[in-house]
Amino acid sequence: MSFQSGNNKNIEYIPINDIKRPIQPDLDLQKVDSMVSFLKGTPVASKTCTIEQAEKLGGELPPLDVFLIVKREQDENGNMIKTKHYFSFASCHRLTAYSRLQEEKPNEVVKAKCKVYPTTESQLKLYLGASVI
Repeated sequence: MSFQSGNNKNIEYIPINDIKRPIQPDLDLQKVDSMVSFLKGTPVASKTCTIEQAEKLGGELPPLDVFLIVKREQDENGNMIKTKHYFSFASCHRLTAYSRLQEEKPNEVVKAKCKVYPTTESQLKLYLGASVI
């Protein structure tokens, strides 16, 4: 948790497949494996988290930090609707752990606990340049 995100209480459970990660991370796969095990209910130690620390988390990983852009778009009937677009640039190991869990459970919707930061397309361009949604 950063200084900027510490006061954000806007928590949502978002389907993992709805979160876009435009920049691919460099991952410690052992850390991801331990998080997947944790999400399945079996905490294991990793380089950055002991079993005791994992047990204190109460069965939930810390929330992912995601940006939310709400756009007005036209549906197939020509009606204007609001659509939500979620982006993550951090929380790489946790996001990957949830994604792996989703792959293992294709008939379920895996939702991740997220801290949501409403943002604008112009703010998102700081991260993505001209390739915004």
